[in-house]
Amino acid sequence: MAKKIIFIHGRAQKPAENDLKALWYESVSHGLHRDFGDAGQTLFDNVAKEFVYYGNFSNAFLGVPDEDPASRFEALETLKGYTKGQFGKSTYKKVSKAGFLKEALADTFSAVLGKLHLAQPLIAAVAPDMAHYWEEEESYFGSDIRNTLTPRLQAAFDNDDQILLVAHSLGTMISYDNLWKFSHYGEYRHQYGSNKRVDLFITLGSPLSDENVKAKLKGADHAGRKKYPTNIRQWCNIAAEDDYISHDGKLRNDYKDMMKLGMVSGGIRDIHPIYNLNVRNGKSNPHSSIGYLINPKFTEVLHEWLSRPDTPASADD
Repeated sequence: MAKKIIFIHGRAQKPAENDLKALWYESVSHGLHRDFGDAGQTLFDNVAKEFVYYGNFSNAFLGVPDEDPASRFEALETLKGYTKGQFGKSTYKKVSKAGFLKEALADTFSAVLGKLHLAQPLIAAVAPDMAHYWEEEESYFGSDIRNTLTPRLQAAFDNDDQILLVAHSLGTMISYDNLWKFSHYGEYRHQYGSNKRVDLFITLGSPLSDENVKAKLKGADHAGRKKYPTNIRQWCNIAAEDDYISHDGKLRNDYKDMMKLGMVSGGIRDIHPIYNLNVRNGKSNPHSSIGYLINPKFTEVLHEWLSRPDTPASADD
């Protein structure tokens, strides 16, 4: 039994696995050192952690090579230059003047378009890999990328680890569907079900509050406890201003029935808005993973979890 952090990245073209993992770990490590000094950074250095990568599947589907990571590392160096107090609205107003995909693109994911049956082709235009994730009859893409996480979660459950699952963007959908599988699929539910739990689920830039996404999630056609994962002890959702993927930045109201059913003993917490200061190639990107990971709001939640006493995943609430 040990504390373990499992990270899973988001959508779009990605650098090679080692480069993306280095970017994520350096972002987290810097934020902890900035806000909590050597002791905070040491907590992260010493904790067991895994990075779940499916960029090879995404890049193959999009027909692109591994992305050159140079501009991402340059953006990270800029982010590392901000003090804790600068991660606020005034700084964001300055960096966002660089221009970005406007909040209007959130209409792509709107409930209105969903009712008109127009959302799917528009989502495919803006986020093709996200739309492709749902096309189970046409492709193994969704199954393949879910399976990058499944054995990691299973091993952590088997080891009775205290698990922190950190997911970004499409990775939050992959995580949710995996947790539902462990809760309700016949090959998992008898051994796992609600007996093994993720201690804390952190979602970053997540589309899980979007009506069209919710309708596609595993369990969406069910009711009561079978509709939701049974294996989340606490859920913290963090959403940035102007992040069009998480345009509805609050999840708690969307999953309130989980709390009514006593399924999330630690509750569901929204932190919104935060200000994602990432600028890459001259453009502000409020959906950027490293912009989330280095933000003091994320760092605070992570440090609090790292500082908790160890408890096994099967412990009673």
